[in-house]
Amino acid sequence: MTKLSFPALKAANRLPSPPAVAMRILKLVASDDTTLDELAHVISADPALTAKIMKYLHSPLIGLGFHGTTLSEAVARIGTRGAQLLALSFSLVSQKHHQSCPSFNFARFWSESLARAVAARRLAALNRQWDPEEAFIAGLVMRIGQLVLATAVPAEYEPVLQAAASGGSLEGQERAMLGTDHLEIGLLLLKDWKLPEEVWGAVGPLASGQEPARAAHSVTVLRLADRIAVFIAREGQRERRDMEALVALAASSAQIERDTFRPLLEQIGQDWTAYGELLSIPTTEPPDLDAIEFEAEEQRTTLRLAAEIEVLNLRNENQQLSDLASRDRLTGLLNRGAFDEALTAGTAAAARGGQSLALLMIDLDLFKGINDRHGHPVGDAVLRHVARIFHTYAKAPGEAFRYGGEEFAILMADVTRGDALALAETVRQAVANSPHLEGARTIPITVSIGLAWARWPDQPANPAALVETADQRLYDAKRSGRNACRH
Repeated sequence: MTKLSFPALKAANRLPSPPAVAMRILKLVASDDTTLDELAHVISADPALTAKIMKYLHSPLIGLGFHGTTLSEAVARIGTRGAQLLALSFSLVSQKHHQSCPSFNFARFWSESLARAVAARRLAALNRQWDPEEAFIAGLVMRIGQLVLATAVPAEYEPVLQAAASGGSLEGQERAMLGTDHLEIGLLLLKDWKLPEEVWGAVGPLASGQEPARAAHSVTVLRLADRIAVFIAREGQRERRDMEALVALAASSAQIERDTFRPLLEQIGQDWTAYGELLSIPTTEPPDLDAIEFEAEEQRTTLRLAAEIEVLNLRNENQQLSDLASRDRLTGLLNRGAFDEALTAGTAAAARGGQSLALLMIDLDLFKGINDRHGHPVGDAVLRHVARIFHTYAKAPGEAFRYGGEEFAILMADVTRGDALALAETVRQAVANSPHLEGARTIPITVSIGLAWARWPDQPANPAALVETADQRLYDAKRSGRNACRH
């Protein structure tokens, strides 16, 4: 194996170069005498870059409340240093590269790099020990060595990427097959480009593979931002354990507690999509942390139930399996299968005993709008909320069921039509008077109810007829304006 040499790549003119405007900005960065007018003049030579900077300063991303209309005003507002780093970051992202390495996805590379950059910026701003704009550009170029290898030696890098996709770390495969890795190559490139030491100095310890006894704050920020970027930009399922690993790393390395880190992670996801739109970098939806936790809770519940069943004796095990099969997992109410059995048994018992049977069909009004506005985890919480109300009021005279989706049923044996209608009104009012509280949000809820009632032998009905009648009355309640009972 011949070690890939950075000097050899440079001598062969195989290294990527910054855009022309970025080269001019780098020269200004290296000078202590750069004026605002000089910087504005260099940036204005690139109309697309100028437009992005103006759009950025007018956006909520920076929070300046900037209302200027000229580039000179913009540069004056954020200062020479801030404008230099901002323009350099945006110009690097806009650079186009020829696709020559089949397994290297340029769009995914810049998407993850952007996620790392916005994470580093937020983390640096939180503790105020590193300039957020320096953190942004350091996060953006931390893994730029991947781009170097994919464009400079695509034939040699392709088998490395294929091997890494089959298992093992990318850096390990690079060192084994090329004698170096992209972090080392990237660090040498950043120095060659003469980026500020505050930028490449944070990448250096990561490139060396050495864990310093006491890492500088910038190194800690960059390492945590790198892990956050992998979580946010990952394609496919994001799991609870990955989020918990991030929470633990934030607490141990950066002393950021869960209550602070959780909303910070959500903000980073929002920043990522906003920056992606600004810079024309493709991003996906940021991770829904509530949904991840909800799914993990369901998985834990399933595992817990399985563990409980395993330690029971055969008789208890069979009983619990039967109960699980008849219960709706989300609400805890009896499910549709249990309802069908109960309705059949109820009509048969009423016929034998000459008794009555009442059926309430209940539907949440405008439930799709709740899901659309607040998200499905909140919609699920609303379903659990109303299920508790139904169970509370139905458990004495009968039983509540989840019929399907946002539709529920209450079955009552041996009650008068008046008693059944009174319960329906009580349930309707209880729901209307008990909005669901989700954090600071109050979500009003109403239901429409249809009642079917039969008495044997004078007014008999079979199960299908009871359901059909209750459904028709429910439709009447909906058509009358919702939040109503019809019988």
